[in-house]
Amino acid sequence: MENADSSQALLSFFGLRRQPFAATVDPVYFYATREHKECLFRLWNSIDERHGAAVVLGHYGTGKTTLLRKVLTGMRAKPDRYNVAVIGSPVPSWTSFSLLEGIVTQFGLKPETRSFDAYMETLHRHLLKHPTRINTLIIDDAQHLNKRDQLELLRLVQDLETPRHTLLNLVCFSQMEWLTALRAAPDFAQRVHMSCTLGPLDLAETRGLIDFRLRQAGAAGGLAPVFDDGAVKTIHAYAQGSPRETVTLCRNALFLAAQIRTRQLGQDVILHTIQRTTLPDTERRSRVSAALEGAAQAAAPDAPPEPASAPRPAPPRAHSVLQRRANDVLLNTEDTRRSIVKPEP
Repeated sequence: MENADSSQALLSFFGLRRQPFAATVDPVYFYATREHKECLFRLWNSIDERHGAAVVLGHYGTGKTTLLRKVLTGMRAKPDRYNVAVIGSPVPSWTSFSLLEGIVTQFGLKPETRSFDAYMETLHRHLLKHPTRINTLIIDDAQHLNKRDQLELLRLVQDLETPRHTLLNLVCFSQMEWLTALRAAPDFAQRVHMSCTLGPLDLAETRGLIDFRLRQAGAAGGLAPVFDDGAVKTIHAYAQGSPRETVTLCRNALFLAAQIRTRQLGQDVILHTIQRTTLPDTERRSRVSAALEGAAQAAAPDAPPEPASAPRPAPPRAHSVLQRRANDVLLNTEDTRRSIVKPEP
């Protein structure tokens, strides 16, 4: 109840209809970067043309599952055109038959005999019964399927086809680590007709993501929270362009801003949020410190340049100069505390 009350208080304070940085994957919050738009276009083309296997790669938090939900929502809106099954997170220990069982079950099929041949035959007949519908199997977290027999099973279902087109599209969303397994299974990898890789957000896209989510949540007028340029630069430096980590940091910062009754979210609010709500990570905090120091130097062109012979800071390590610098900025400095506790007039 307390959580619900605090959430409602946040929405009321900022004049929002809904939580702009919710942790759930909601298609209404799908922010399409140029990379996402290109991938989505190519993905729909591959599906509609029944080209067979497509793979979407990316590190944790780069928006793969959000992209999946966008495709799935589009398919389910047209059931007469698309026949879709989804395996959300395959179990790494599955045998090839367990994987086949999962596929058949997700298509709503019940073979009379529990055998590999019976399941394959049932799946084949089902796909042939729907010649006008585009049959598609979507697998999320496909990196869990890294055994040779699992990939061989995926190759076999890809071999189900008519003279005109493949009977079953396969769309896999995976972490980058799956590339190792794919290279070790060339028979399956050669059937991948389309692949795209999602990278991290740049600084402008981080700003775009934050502003887009606020608009979708109803932010407008004098009550709306404002993330200034310093805040966005700090968020980007910490999240390293990960949409998921960007959203998490913004959500926690918004709660902090509501608690101290300010609608202006600056660098100090974000730094305090990093200190209070993220796992201890000296190396990452050092990167934030270095990025902010570099931005400050760039904003002061009249400052004397650093001598060319000056040594570069060492990579972040325990007790390093850069770590101490990060601690000065992020860990309970008096300046940070004074700026945080000062409420909006």
